[in-house]
Amino acid sequence: MVNRSYLFIEGAKDTTNGDLREGFRKLLEKKVKGKMPTISMGEGKLQTINKFKNSKDSKLLCDLDKPSAHIETDLNEYDLDSKKESVFYMIHEMEAWFISQPSLLDKFYGSPISNKLAIKPAIEVSEPDKELQRITKDTKKGTYHKIRHGAELLKLLDVNKLLNDFPDFKRLVECLK
Repeated sequence: MVNRSYLFIEGAKDTTNGDLREGFRKLLEKKVKGKMPTISMGEGKLQTINKFKNSKDSKLLCDLDKPSAHIETDLNEYDLDSKKESVFYMIHEMEAWFISQPSLLDKFYGSPISNKLAIKPAIEVSEPDKELQRITKDTKKGTYHKIRHGAELLKLLDVNKLLNDFPDFKRLVECLK
């Protein structure tokens, strides 16, 4: 019997508007090719956590929706303390990853939209999805769409920059290697 590892990620399974699972796969295989876990999108946070808790040899990647100082509280709230070494957070959300790479946003949307971003580290933006919607509303691609645009942007991210900017992403990649 083959022992498979799983990575449960908070996000939509529906591929009608884009494939987040494929976006995450393309991003992660830049660093862990040959050791990729089976990626399973879990819909909402609670559904994803329940799938993670009911599996063996798995990892969890979810939004924190708060500053990193709240990680311990979140682990406690969702009864994840005993598995915290296998829990990884997108702080506040995956969209912070996109905001952290403004030149990527300018290229993807074909417009210097990064000029409209607040001048602070992406990890400190409390609602990065809303920030992306705000700055992209007048672009040719239209307002940021979490699935359609998110799936494409994930594939384009500079993984080395993510490793430097987001400690939990770095910890996830090291854990998967």
